[in-house]
Amino acid sequence: MRSQTIASKLFALRIAPLVVLSAGLWACGNSPGAEAPTQNLGTTPGPTAAPPPASLAGDVTADQKKNKFDEEQAKIVLARAATNAHTCVEVVDKDQPHGEGTVTVTFSGKGKSTNATIAAPFADTPIGNCVTRAFVNIIVPPFEGADVDMTYQVNLKPDAKGAKKDSAKPKK
Repeated sequence: MRSQTIASKLFALRIAPLVVLSAGLWACGNSPGAEAPTQNLGTTPGPTAAPPPASLAGDVTADQKKNKFDEEQAKIVLARAATNAHTCVEVVDKDQPHGEGTVTVTFSGKGKSTNATIAAPFADTPIGNCVTRAFVNIIVPPFEGADVDMTYQVNLKPDAKGAKKDSAKPKK
């Protein structure tokens, strides 16, 4: 008898929530929807929402921004790449050229940098090759239109840390 009591309690604990849940779903599914009034009851409509102020609306839509090259984001990733490129100073021989270098990076519409070159005296040197590798395959948001070339000044002095700030410039 005792085993029947325990079994019936377990059964009730497992089934009761399902019964309540299905009753709630049945009630929601069979309730009539709200109907729109068919008569004008003589009341005036309430206030409508005002459009957002121009300061919040912005002057560029999300679709327009999505399709445009994001120069600010490109400057951020170029600065990060320049910091990585500065480590090249530590891994090459001391007789390699050092100083300021100008890197030109090409961004494709897919949002990746596809090419990087460095100007003389670093071109075709071990330090120059190391630096250009730091600038290839960096990512910006995808954009429509032609590829974009940007130049960036990189500080390759042994005692310096990375690149000059705000030195990214679009190449025309």
